[in-house]
Amino acid sequence: MHGYPCFNSVAELPGPVDVAVIALPAGWVAAAIAECGGAGIPVAVVYASGFGEVGAAGAQLERELAEAARAAGVRLVGPNCNGVIVACKRMPLTFMSGVDDPDLELRDHGAAFVTQSGAMGAFVLQQAQAAGFGLGTFVSTGNETDTGTPELIELLLDQPGTEVVLSYLEGIEDPPALAAAFDEASRREVPVVVMKVGRSAAGAAAAASHTGALAGADEVVDGFLSQHRAIRAHDLDELLDLGRIFCFAPALRGRRLSVVTLSGGAGVLVTDAAEEHGLRVPGWSADWRERMAAVLPSFASTGNPIDVTGALLGDTTLLARSLDVAISHPDTDAVLVVLGNMQTEEDEACAMIADAARRTDKPVVTVWVGGTGRVPGILAEAGLPAFTEPVRAVRAIAALAEWHRLPALPGARRTPADAPGAAPVQLDEVAAKQLLADAGIPTARERAVHTVDEAITAAEELGFPVVVKFLSAEVGHKSELGLVRVGLPDAAAVREAAGQVLDRAPSDVADRRLLVQEMVLSDTELILGMKRDPVFGPVVLLGIGGVLTEVTADAQVRVPPLSEADAHSMMDSLALSALLDGPQGRTPVDRAALAQVLRRFADLAAGTDLAALEVNPLLVRADGSVVAVDALAVIREAG
Repeated sequence: MHGYPCFNSVAELPGPVDVAVIALPAGWVAAAIAECGGAGIPVAVVYASGFGEVGAAGAQLERELAEAARAAGVRLVGPNCNGVIVACKRMPLTFMSGVDDPDLELRDHGAAFVTQSGAMGAFVLQQAQAAGFGLGTFVSTGNETDTGTPELIELLLDQPGTEVVLSYLEGIEDPPALAAAFDEASRREVPVVVMKVGRSAAGAAAAASHTGALAGADEVVDGFLSQHRAIRAHDLDELLDLGRIFCFAPALRGRRLSVVTLSGGAGVLVTDAAEEHGLRVPGWSADWRERMAAVLPSFASTGNPIDVTGALLGDTTLLARSLDVAISHPDTDAVLVVLGNMQTEEDEACAMIADAARRTDKPVVTVWVGGTGRVPGILAEAGLPAFTEPVRAVRAIAALAEWHRLPALPGARRTPADAPGAAPVQLDEVAAKQLLADAGIPTARERAVHTVDEAITAAEELGFPVVVKFLSAEVGHKSELGLVRVGLPDAAAVREAAGQVLDRAPSDVADRRLLVQEMVLSDTELILGMKRDPVFGPVVLLGIGGVLTEVTADAQVRVPPLSEADAHSMMDSLALSALLDGPQGRTPVDRAALAQVLRRFADLAAGTDLAALEVNPLLVRADGSVVAVDALAVIREAG
């Protein structure tokens, strides 16, 4: 066929075979895998759909396929995938359209791409190649019946020349394995960029119907990726932009940009975008402005952004001279060149940019708007990042700076898998806080009592003012029912409050007690929470509490166990993290103490059979330490 010999069966193939491509209906695949095993073929790529993604009958076929592969000793890629491409080996094992185009040159710039969606993967591959950016290795994983994304990421790390790994994820089947792969990539200083879809409930349902995978709550995914130094892309452009910057740019050790452009308006746009993405475009000192002025026309702007003006169109050497000064500037961490159109000068300008980049260890990033569209490809061949839109370039530079700011992870940290579910049982507040205290988390002083008189005695022992609450394992959220009284100054106030609380409690509640607690004064409230995610198992949350809770929904989520860096990242990533520093006379939080509480809380969440645990509020005392004053716990009763 097409000049290639054909055989009646796998057994008739001459010599050793490295990989088989199976393009058969789903019901025939298991038998073909058995034949491959008999012929000593170690790997098979299975295109067919009709397995677990289509329902119970397909799931049974997938189980039979997995068993056949194990029995035959054959590793699988797929099923329900569109193949594997390795550009350096000229090995396009795929049926996707476009790859057979005689004008398509598969390039390899050091980016590897693992995708759970074959079609989206094909779109990304074509988009990258058309823009002159070579995704050298492409793997469509499909249903991941055998070989999954985590294992493939680790294999790609072993592949010589891998500078960055891109991944398109619809679901996460094995969080511990994925965490280990991310951590190994971090240890080797290879960035992993992840586009995780299924962010909405509808999107998650669509992903499940597509690959049979669970998406996981999106805020948990964000926290998980952050913990393991993986970068999240939110659209296809950003996925490729980040791939390009990590492939071609050297390490960025700061956030200060010097911008060289022929448009003052472009300089303003970049400056705004830089501030929005946590970068800076600082003004230059007088002596360095004089150095730049010495190589530019008198009417050029030298303050940063550096506007060489339209004079560049008549004298392209202005670009080389201004870049020579910019790369020498000691307070510049990266140089961003913003140009446009100049179709007839593209090759000359690219050569100047490449020459400047060779003479510095700072990133030199180019934006070229308009023109022929050739510049990104020209500079890619020179090993340099180039973009067609300024804000996208700034966003990529910011991600580069953030990734190099974070320390490499020392080794794989296994994320605990969740255990099978069990019936939930709610604890009363005292029992919930005893769990916290046993874990080393400070709790407010309190007494559980049965009568109003006992409440008065407890208040006198604790010292006024106090708080009185209804206490029962049958009632969780007491404030909503009016079952909490705060700031009680004396015995008479306690007597009145205790009577009111007991009277207001639901009449059908059998367990009817009171909790008397010290009154903790605080101007900063936080929330700690724990729940079980269907994909990641136990996850923990830190949020801003009080009246801001409903207004801002400001919280960070991570997956246990937490490192010291994870705990501080949760604090720093809060939108209102400045509140922790004590603005406008507030008490600043002891961040080291809060980090310790977060880590102990995470260990408690991972090490017990809790279904949910919430500390609300976690108050900041006058000395900056934190204390749990209310808690709700639900355990999973073995059954």
